[in-house]
Amino acid sequence: MSKHLKTPIHCAPVAEGARFTVGSATAFAVRREEKDIALRIRRERRPLRQAMSRTPFVRGMQRLVLSTFGLVDGISESAELYPQRVSKGNRLERGTADMFQFHPESLVGFISGLAIPILLLGLIWGLPLAVERFLLPGLSLTRQWTNGVMCAVRILGTWLALFLCGRLRIVKRLCMYRGAINKVLNAYEDRRREPTLDEAVDAEPIYHRSDTAFLMVVLALSLIAFACIRTFTLPVQLLVRVLTVFAVAGIVNEPIQALERLKLTHPLSALLAPYRGLERLFVREPNDQMVEVALCAFNAARENDL
Repeated sequence: MSKHLKTPIHCAPVAEGARFTVGSATAFAVRREEKDIALRIRRERRPLRQAMSRTPFVRGMQRLVLSTFGLVDGISESAELYPQRVSKGNRLERGTADMFQFHPESLVGFISGLAIPILLLGLIWGLPLAVERFLLPGLSLTRQWTNGVMCAVRILGTWLALFLCGRLRIVKRLCMYRGAINKVLNAYEDRRREPTLDEAVDAEPIYHRSDTAFLMVVLALSLIAFACIRTFTLPVQLLVRVLTVFAVAGIVNEPIQALERLKLTHPLSALLAPYRGLERLFVREPNDQMVEVALCAFNAARENDL
């Protein structure tokens, strides 16, 4: 048991399920249409990844990559397990789906997929552009104040876009499974043993370690850095911004990771309150069936770790 307590645990919600990585084992658990749980185990030895996770600053860059592309990998992998279809759509969506002879969930997914880039473009690019053209010219601000206001608008627009994306029906299910994953992790850490389903259901849905909140902090600080760094050509600007994001991730991860390791009773753990507040934006209360799926994936990953 002591070996598993020291083994890093990585997790993410997937399509109607959860993914847990414990050491060399990655487990995918998905609720299928027949209401049973489909399970897939993937074993991989990752000596390079383990070395990077122990290297200061490099582990922050690794966390950025894994938390971004790990979600995409998990969703594509879980789709091969044929997850259940739970989005029935409203009356108009069901009628449209029947007219074109496809499942209502496909239409709901298409609408959500269309809404996400519209929200991102509208609030990350359109909102700052509107503020810069129509609001700032009448305020007569200095260049420094203008840059500060625009940077704040970009950060707020980005966070608002992500918050609204989390309220879409398809994404909302991922947020519920994120809550189920957090419940399992909290129940495990509180008891230092394999939790039962009832213990996991009663646990707190907010976990002290959050890759989503980490990404939001990195994004906000990167936008501030973008406002301070000026380049003159587009290729150089893209290269500088990519390098800036990785540098910010490497630097920010060190104090965040140190705070995440503290117990909630530690005085310095209060500094994580805003960080946990960001996590609440992307976590919703799961039902018992979701917790059961997350617990199944967690136990399978622990049992198959080499």
